[in-house]
Amino acid sequence: MQKLKKFFDFLIILIISIPSFLSLLNSSFFSMHDNQHIARLFLLDKGINQGYFYPRWVDLLGFNFGYPLFNFYPPLVYYIGELFHLVGFSLIWSIKLTFILGFVISAYGIFLLAKKFISRNFAYLASIFYTYFFYHGVLIYVRGALSEFFSLAIIPYLFLGIENLRDKPNLKNSVLLGIVIALLIITHPLIAFPTLIYIGFFFIFYLLLYSFKRIKWLGYSMLSGMLGLAFSAFYWLPSMLERKFTLVEKILTKELASFDVHFICIQQFFTSNWGYGGSIPGCSDGMTFQIGKSHIIALVLSVFSVGLFILQRHFRPPYRHSRPDRESADPRIREDDDKTKLKYYFFFLFLTLFSLFMTTDYSLFIWKNVAYLSYLQFPWRFLTFTSLFISLTSAYGIYLLLISLEKIKNRKVLMSLFVLVYGVLTIYFVGRYFVPQNYINKSDRQLTSFDEVAWRVSRSTFEFAPKGIKTTKSNLNTTIPNIRIIDIDDTSYEVVDGKAQVISIKNKFMEKEYLVKAEEDIIFRQNTFNFPGWTAYQNGKKIDISDNNDFKLITVKLPKGEHNLSFIFEDTLVRKIGNYLSIASISSIFIFYLLFKLKKIKS
Repeated sequence: MQKLKKFFDFLIILIISIPSFLSLLNSSFFSMHDNQHIARLFLLDKGINQGYFYPRWVDLLGFNFGYPLFNFYPPLVYYIGELFHLVGFSLIWSIKLTFILGFVISAYGIFLLAKKFISRNFAYLASIFYTYFFYHGVLIYVRGALSEFFSLAIIPYLFLGIENLRDKPNLKNSVLLGIVIALLIITHPLIAFPTLIYIGFFFIFYLLLYSFKRIKWLGYSMLSGMLGLAFSAFYWLPSMLERKFTLVEKILTKELASFDVHFICIQQFFTSNWGYGGSIPGCSDGMTFQIGKSHIIALVLSVFSVGLFILQRHFRPPYRHSRPDRESADPRIREDDDKTKLKYYFFFLFLTLFSLFMTTDYSLFIWKNVAYLSYLQFPWRFLTFTSLFISLTSAYGIYLLLISLEKIKNRKVLMSLFVLVYGVLTIYFVGRYFVPQNYINKSDRQLTSFDEVAWRVSRSTFEFAPKGIKTTKSNLNTTIPNIRIIDIDDTSYEVVDGKAQVISIKNKFMEKEYLVKAEEDIIFRQNTFNFPGWTAYQNGKKIDISDNNDFKLITVKLPKGEHNLSFIFEDTLVRKIGNYLSIASISSIFIFYLLFKLKKIKS
């Protein structure tokens, strides 16, 4: 019966989600700001087919000089896309299915989270509010920020895991929370960082509200954090420590996305027209930052409802009300008194208002004093958290009013009717904006051609190119590589000086091998950016690499004669440490799972 109920819940959530992605159910791709996903998935798939489970370096990108893409860019969404591709879907459909999966997982995640505090009907309403928050649609249909979009699917499970661990501090819940933390980091580390602020708020709230075995709870919480960091260390450790070798600091945080010009004006929360443009200084951005009238009305209604709830509680003696959904409610929630319910409501309301505050220039003093926030680039990214907590706050507040109306008959029917009507209206008025600006009628092959990846995509993403390459200024006065399309060479090597016959033996992303017959001393250039990890071997012996040229291309000197020349992108010490930490944590999780299953079988 319980499994059937869960299946029914998921089916309802799926139906709720369909209008959010209905416009993707066609054979075309669609326009977006971050239109690089097909190329990234294509390169990941190619790297896996070459034998690399995790190809940190890929060819074609970086103007065909290669690029440390997955050494820095979070990989989870592309591995999800690769799973779809491996079972037979095209690259285009694999990316679209990843977007669709993100909508469904996020809707179900906040449903499970909300159900910890409110009734099942109002958990559906919270799911609708979250799915059809305007910023949720902006992330996919305007920005196309796949990783950031998918972080909204993971965050509800993170706070659900925190609540479960508070409720039952044991090893199982600790491990599950650690896994979710790791998944968020390898989905979008820039969202994972400010999430720590909210985790801190939850911990303070629990410490003030509840009396329980704090040492045990804190111990398991620390274990979750360490496990999450260790599990994802293969990615975040090299990403953080090797970023100094790239153009990130110069381009992203100082030129393209300086946080102090991307705050939201308060009026934009209420009147901000839907558009497919970008974020610019001032209050006339090309994309919307509105909260949405249905969400604002629901939030105001929740505040009004809680006010009535407090008045009712104040002017009558203590009572024991029977909840209309008692059979589906969490036992702990049923036993909580009215004061605890109100504390949770005001806590969620505080988190909503704090999230909105962090998007405005009133929070400038925080942004200036917390240095790492600059990597977040856009203060409006805090709308991610606004979307979550305004959904919980609104549904929770209205729910508190309706459960207190004891004298009204058929309260359960009234609650269901309210959720149905308000939910349908929200989906109708917001969901109609969840459509692309344009459809792109191109095939996988067209979107992954040499010119497409080596020029168009490379020109739009080069912040992880090696520091020191020749650059110039664009028309917008931003730094760009000083290279033209006619300068791109589709050959992997060249003999810069001298005469030699060269036979290419191997040309993988992270392994290049040649048989070189030099008629005299020569200078051999591998047309690949030199980056920490690239190592050259002549007849099995390591030789020095020079990169004293405009684009820091790998260059070596070879004497006259026949040589086996190879270039291998090896793991640096930082990458090795990250890999070992991840392998150790994954092994620990696997062992724990086996022991858990064994214990369950014995019992």
